[in-house]
Amino acid sequence: MYCGGCGQLIPPGQQFCTNCGRPVVAAAPVPATPPPYFYTRVHRHIQALSILWIAYAAWTILGWLIAMSIFGGMFHSYFGHWNHGPWGEFPFGNMAWFVPLITVILIGRAALSLITGLALVYRAPWARILAIVAAFLTIIKPFTGTALAIYTLWVLLPGASGQEYEQLARPAL
Repeated sequence: MYCGGCGQLIPPGQQFCTNCGRPVVAAAPVPATPPPYFYTRVHRHIQALSILWIAYAAWTILGWLIAMSIFGGMFHSYFGHWNHGPWGEFPFGNMAWFVPLITVILIGRAALSLITGLALVYRAPWARILAIVAAFLTIIKPFTGTALAIYTLWVLLPGASGQEYEQLARPAL
């Protein structure tokens, strides 16, 4: 160790510098273990995950709107005033309930995705559980749904992720 005033070498255990008389200041102890890393896996991925759930909701609605436009041209009398479809009547017989049912299911899925994304953005305490449930419901949707579900489960499903999310979550109102 060296003196802070004159730079003289000070032997261990000495209280004062022999050259200038300045008191020796003990060095700060080095901690045995480093502090925990603040950015956990959940913290690093939660923002991207929330944006992806919101984008998936928009993707679901956009896909259905495009499909309805295409079907409207193919089935002239079933989807409204278009009278130029190549197949005439809807090919599945009298199924007037089919398209509204699919529409309600897709709007429900989009609403669930939007609520999941917004809950993750605002760090709601219940958002982790909702995201896990939504991921299991979405995992069978090919490509985008499956990829989003796997990513969500990878980030939020492990037990340690629950503790990490609780540290990030805002208290319930």
